[in-house]
Amino acid sequence: MKANREAWQGAHGPIPKGWLVHNLNGDKGDNRLENLAAIPRYPEHLGQVTAPYTVRIRQLEAIAQGENK
Repeated sequence: MKANREAWQGAHGPIPKGWLVHNLNGDKGDNRLENLAAIPRYPEHLGQVTAPYTVRIRQLEAIAQGENK
């Protein structure tokens, strides 16, 4: 099983059949829970599913970058 699926299931339980776990920031090695979203495999509009998560990840990354300066 992929690491992102293991991380999601550890926190949220079984992934529904036909769903996948998406790394929101595109980094498949970044399996922090806040970077993962379980979504239907074939949504009509993927952007609508991931948009709220993507915005939150960008906010968190901006905060993290500010702390590292």
